[in-house]
Amino acid sequence: MSIKRWDDISTKVCWAAIFIWFGANLLSQAVYLGFNGVPYDANQMLLSLGNWYWLCVAIELCVWIIFGSMVVKKFKISSLDDSVVESA
Repeated sequence: MSIKRWDDISTKVCWAAIFIWFGANLLSQAVYLGFNGVPYDANQMLLSLGNWYWLCVAIELCVWIIFGSMVVKKFKISSLDDSVVESA
């Protein structure tokens, strides 16, 4: 496969992973809120993990960095494609 094809596939997989991650967060909060009537305290849950807390924070930070870089890449590509050619 060509590099362009691999780049397209990896971009689609990254977007799918981000949407799944975001949807899972929303769904878990909605279910907890439905059963208990109050939103869960994510900080308290992460602190109860002990040393695994830092691994979860690092993973979430990586997801946000990937998301940010993909958004920037998307805007950069779309702005390059929409360039206007001036005629004399």
